[in-house]
Amino acid sequence: MVPVGASTPIHPPASPHSVRTSHSRGTACFVAGLAVVAGVATRVSAQSARTIPVKTLGPITAVAKDTVGPVLAVRELSNRSVLVNDLAGRRVLLFDPPLGTAKVVIDTVGGTEPDAPFKVPQPSAVLIRYFGDSTLYPFRLSQSLLVLDEKGKVARVMSLPRQSDIATVGAGGEAGTPGIDSKGRLVYHGVYRPRPPVIDSARPWQPPIPVQVDSSPIVRADFDTRKIDTLAALKLNLGAPFKNLEVDDKGNVIMHMYVNLSGVDDQWAYLSDGTIAVLSVHDYHIEWTDPDGTHRSSPKMPFDWRRLTDVDKQRMMDSVRPMLEERNNVTPRTMNTPMGPRTARQQFEFLPPERFGDYEQPVQTGAVKADLDAHLWILPRTSLGAKGGLLYDVINRKGDIEYRVQFPAGYALAGFGTGGVLYVVRVDGRKAILERTSVKQ
Repeated sequence: MVPVGASTPIHPPASPHSVRTSHSRGTACFVAGLAVVAGVATRVSAQSARTIPVKTLGPITAVAKDTVGPVLAVRELSNRSVLVNDLAGRRVLLFDPPLGTAKVVIDTVGGTEPDAPFKVPQPSAVLIRYFGDSTLYPFRLSQSLLVLDEKGKVARVMSLPRQSDIATVGAGGEAGTPGIDSKGRLVYHGVYRPRPPVIDSARPWQPPIPVQVDSSPIVRADFDTRKIDTLAALKLNLGAPFKNLEVDDKGNVIMHMYVNLSGVDDQWAYLSDGTIAVLSVHDYHIEWTDPDGTHRSSPKMPFDWRRLTDVDKQRMMDSVRPMLEERNNVTPRTMNTPMGPRTARQQFEFLPPERFGDYEQPVQTGAVKADLDAHLWILPRTSLGAKGGLLYDVINRKGDIEYRVQFPAGYALAGFGTGGVLYVVRVDGRKAILERTSVKQ
């Protein structure tokens, strides 16, 4: 889904959403696919509560000759050369300062020649700004971080204090982009230790009932002491809430799961001054954790809240019903019981419409980015004022929408450089052109 940008300010009702739960990793990929298909970009009618300046992009100062995928991460170096994590192309490229030529420095193929790209069997989605022109790239195979120098070469490898966290460190999207604080500690989206599932002691062969939590931590890991601290927390949406466990008269087990199409996790970003910002999708406000550890909350920001009608909810369900039915027709697995072999399977059904929540979520996954001047850039999901392209909210550390930036049709934000530089992509289907620009003053 591509949001329609812009927004006309309206303050939300007291409780726009009624379902707030957590991840269920066993079905996360399936439900994520349903949610993407069900996404609906809409326009709403509203009157402006106050005037927020709207700016546009300035002149394009550089255009890349090589195409990239529309999903990527950008890391500008001090000489204006640019590392680009082209996730769709499963590679990392180093563009020269004019963006005229690009060299592949990491991919899934590699090679034996001296200047061949470094091979990674499974690409990561982020580039982490490190000291100077160094960049960290999560290497899933070894559960570590590659330290890239200014030429994109692997200079050394750093071990994560908790290696199992490599999945969220390199995931991007809902997990956000990690950052490095002034003392060299890694700040990233962690995971709480899963609580043990509930096992029926009388029937230990049955699938255990999952215990699902409603939050996840933002943590700070010290590479020297190997200590990990929790700094903030995100409220999570549960994509597949557990309903009940059914055992038929033959001893076969059916685990009934709901599918929640309307929920999005809270989003977070790490600002250039060391501040952690958590966007509450519940009511579009920011929870802050300052570098000194102070926690504070800023007021709700203006937003175009769009009410979900019964027709909207039905359309969302109808759009993914074939995928749900396909998932429900998966061959059950066999389990050994004292009565002999029996089957176990999951059965999905939609969350009742009255539990969808009354309003569409304000953002979708990955809609929050931090520039290099301690501002948040948020792309609203519903809006009115966009003129043919995306309209981003730019938010200062007070939690105010300082201004909005209108993008041309077909353009999206890719990343940031120093001195107010923006990197944008001109998207054409599955390909995109990287361009350098700035906000017109």
